[in-house]
Amino acid sequence: MKEMFGDEYPAAVMMDGIRLPLKSEGRWSRIFANSERKMGCLVSRFMDGSASITFEQFANEWPTWDGVERQDFCSACSFLGKQSDFPAMLRFIMEHGGPPDWSAVANSVARWIPQQEAFDLLVRALRSVELEDAANIAQGIASTRHTDAPATLHEHLAAIWSHPSLWMDDPFVNWHAHGAIHCIEHLIELSVPAADLDGQVRKLAAHPCKGNRDSCQRFLSKYYAWLPELSQG
Repeated sequence: MKEMFGDEYPAAVMMDGIRLPLKSEGRWSRIFANSERKMGCLVSRFMDGSASITFEQFANEWPTWDGVERQDFCSACSFLGKQSDFPAMLRFIMEHGGPPDWSAVANSVARWIPQQEAFDLLVRALRSVELEDAANIAQGIASTRHTDAPATLHEHLAAIWSHPSLWMDDPFVNWHAHGAIHCIEHLIELSVPAADLDGQVRKLAAHPCKGNRDSCQRFLSKYYAWLPELSQG
């Protein structure tokens, strides 16, 4: 951990040459932040071995945890991947958790649960959350590489596209447009031709919210040669 994060860990971490002191510490993770540079990161305590849990412990304790501790666990648990009972924990979360929990573990579900089961769990979650909260779950669906993933994400993109809040400005980011950008990214990663989505990308590149315009360029310019030039202009 010191080789990865610097000699001060866990009092602070170094990222890109910038020191991020410890801001808060939970049972399952540590948060580091540099307010002046507006940088932060979460480091799982499962990663450094300072936390551990078995499925039996987890299942017994989950009902007693509040939303904060559930989110702390779900955000940190991906480093339990080599633990044999981790898939059971993921299934438990998808059964007994809620939208924030599903979102936090979506990629772990795609990685550690058999493809068909993972796809079914994530599609059920996608259809149970608000559109603006679905980006991570859509990413998990794409990560399953299931044959029905492209059709599911096309349907999801159509739902976002028809939402009345899609084109509203925001001082930070419009979360519907954020979801649309990443849904398009995942569709292209699943071999949907970029040309098929060109019209929607052009509209997102001109979104009223600067945060979304920047995200569109950052995540989609590798697929659209015109995008950097348009965004700069």
